[in-house]
Amino acid sequence: MKKVVIIIIVLLAFGVIGFGILYVSTHDFNVERDAEQPKNVELNNGSLEVEAKDQVTLLETKEIDGSFVQTYQIVINDLEKKFEVEFLYRDNKDTNEQSLTGDYNGATLYSYYETYQDEPTLYDASMIDRSFNENNFSFITGQDGKSYLLIHTNIYDDGAGEEDKLYILNDSLEFVSNGLTDYAGSSDVRGMTIMSTYTGYTLENNESPWYSDDFNACQTPSNCYIDVKVEDNKINYLVPVLKEIDEEAEEEEEEVQDYGELEERVYTIRDSELSYEVIKRYKITHIAGQVE
Repeated sequence: MKKVVIIIIVLLAFGVIGFGILYVSTHDFNVERDAEQPKNVELNNGSLEVEAKDQVTLLETKEIDGSFVQTYQIVINDLEKKFEVEFLYRDNKDTNEQSLTGDYNGATLYSYYETYQDEPTLYDASMIDRSFNENNFSFITGQDGKSYLLIHTNIYDDGAGEEDKLYILNDSLEFVSNGLTDYAGSSDVRGMTIMSTYTGYTLENNESPWYSDDFNACQTPSNCYIDVKVEDNKINYLVPVLKEIDEEAEEEEEEVQDYGELEERVYTIRDSELSYEVIKRYKITHIAGQVE
């Protein structure tokens, strides 16, 4: 009887061992590991493919015959673009005046002017990079879901005044500017006026709709009227809609002249086109400086 029990135990042991060998040799353990991988993920050389983030990177600033060229790498809508700002240096030794202007495709993005006594200040790449850099760029999302590049200029007072602007570019680095008007009332311009010391408006009831200086555009806080605000992928912009000035009525101090209105518009972008709605109007009662 004992021999029978021992034989049965031995047979069961061999059966368990055999089953284990069969399971190991036939089971695909990779199936379970594959099931743990996240779904709908593409692999590229063992790395996850992720959408490129919109960004601006200053690659270098080169000096070329006394002038300079800044080169940026722009990543926008998964596209990589090169963007160059050309800085032109001028020195008028007869009047002891020098200037440095940075342009892109005919638009002035940076301008510095100064007079000197004996010897002019020497400009170098580090001076330019401190004055104009990645901080002058940002992005806004259009109604079409695409990103658009914003550039706010850095313009110094040249003795007559200054005017900073906001430029909008699409992912082909072309200006988005249809139907824009600047703060002096000039149409067919390529940028919105952030701040201008060339023109000033007085509004009825001393209303003051101007925005806070988020662009650090004002060198003189007492003469700071910011016309642009970027918020929630929309751009608020104070735009003059001027009437023809009656010079005779203007000379009569007791009569309030109707110069037109300052419209507060909210702009959005779709398919590289600007559109807007007017959310408020302010009556202009006096103009100082230059208007079109």
